[in-house]
Amino acid sequence: MRFCPCFGKPSMRALLIVNPVASRVNSAVERTAQRELEESVTVEVVRTTRPLEAADLARKGVADGFEAVIVLGGDGTANEVLNGIGAAVPIGLLPGGGTSVMPRNLGLPPSIPAAARRLAVALREGTERHVRVGRINGRRFAFNAGVGLDAEVVRRVDGRERTAKRRRSPDVVYARELLKLVARGSFSHPHISLHAGGQTERVAFVLAVNLAPWSYIGAIPLDLAPSATADGGLDIVAPRRMYRRDVAGFAQRLLVDHRHARGTGDARVGYWHDVSTVELRCDFPFPAQADGDDLGDVMDVLIDVDREGARYLI
Repeated sequence: MRFCPCFGKPSMRALLIVNPVASRVNSAVERTAQRELEESVTVEVVRTTRPLEAADLARKGVADGFEAVIVLGGDGTANEVLNGIGAAVPIGLLPGGGTSVMPRNLGLPPSIPAAARRLAVALREGTERHVRVGRINGRRFAFNAGVGLDAEVVRRVDGRERTAKRRRSPDVVYARELLKLVARGSFSHPHISLHAGGQTERVAFVLAVNLAPWSYIGAIPLDLAPSATADGGLDIVAPRRMYRRDVAGFAQRLLVDHRHARGTGDARVGYWHDVSTVELRCDFPFPAQADGDDLGDVMDVLIDVDREGARYLI
């Protein structure tokens, strides 16, 4: 955390980027957030109309002299802004998505009005946190990226949300799609060559974790990589196989006793702590994701650390 003396000036301008289709966003929520933020700064509101537009809006805002960018949307919109501006100006996150992992990891309130009040204070007092971020084939991610199972689940959840007649909890949809894939034996065999820390191993799928918790289901944190911090390298979790009979033990080790991360070993799970670079070669195209955004299919993957990172208001 640090204090920036340029903050809190009456003339300070912040750009509020709103994703109007995020699960917790509506016009009333937007007005409330803007009103709370305007206790400290002048706010200009822009709304996204298409995927990846938030990155362009954020870049333009920085070029136009805005001194902070606030995001009212989900993890995907926040990721777009991260990729648009990096550490150029501080980023404030309002939890407008169904999971909103990064606002939780930053300790922001779950209520959007309360989070907006917190950010207003941060803007006034200049409190921010520098977070080192990861990259997957050049795409920045704040908290996690994946190749294989979790990326396929992300893709299926996105597809269900776009076609659903009524909106369901993304956590429920995620759990259901995950169970379907596991039941079918998808991504159970080692079809990826992983090179990290001077070792090469064959694995079934890969998760790169920048911050713990890796994600949430409802209020339950998923600590797949409990040692991951924003101050060092990345933690990599890579099951070597995951047959249906392994699921219960896999869940126990990864979510409860964390044996794979304590160095006591689990032959079924590879774990690398605080690494700077990971290279993957897939036997055939695999789905990939960054912060819950579908990146399409990949075969050759470079996961590394962007130490310039990002500046988040807290």
